[in-house]
Amino acid sequence: MSHAVLLTDGAARDLDELYADAYDRGGVAMADRFLDRIQSCLERIAEGAPSGRTLPELHRLGLDDGRVLRDGDLRIVYRLRVADVLVVLIACERRSMQSLLQRRTLDS
Repeated sequence: MSHAVLLTDGAARDLDELYADAYDRGGVAMADRFLDRIQSCLERIAEGAPSGRTLPELHRLGLDDGRVLRDGDLRIVYRLRVADVLVVLIACERRSMQSLLQRRTLDS
């Protein structure tokens, strides 16, 4: 079963920033590869949303519907809902997750 994948405003900003970073580091080619990678990840989430790993940081906040998909150094944090999936965060591993997740999930 395929789920609709929606991005919060914060996740959309993350995507913009990561795209700009990829463009700055390697131009159009690297930015396009980054978008292909994101698209592949979002397709995996849409097709198999419940298969993502639960995220302990979200569980500590009382949110049992939070999951994470890892792809190399990239983490996509999303919440399962009845008819769709809400992407809350797109970040590289080097970001501090606990405070960022708390702020994002409470805003979503």
